[in-house]
Amino acid sequence: MTRVLLTKTYKARQPGTILDIPQAEADSLETLGLGRIIKEEQQAQKKASKGVGAE
Repeated sequence: MTRVLLTKTYKARQPGTILDIPQAEADSLETLGLGRIIKEEQQAQKKASKGVGAE
């Protein structure tokens, strides 16, 4: 499953919604310009950066 951030309305879901969908559908949404695929590495970096400065 691939996570996609919607940039436009899709199947009655508002922009900004994150969908967990199959890779083929995610590729189609990105090709049509309806969303962007969220890479797992980006999420891991965000989690790691939160813990670095916190004491």
